[in-house]
Amino acid sequence: MNQQFDHVANDSPGSGSSKRVTPVVWAVIVVVLIVVAIWFAMKL
Repeated sequence: MNQQFDHVANDSPGSGSSKRVTPVVWAVIVVVLIVVAIWFAMKL
């Protein structure tokens, strides 16, 4: 599903901005997951 979505995004006019934004969004998600994991570990 991700590959199909990427092809559609590349065909769209706003693909340039989405390519720059997507890695930032994934980085934020990863950081949040790490912070939550550390907080949960300390809570235990």
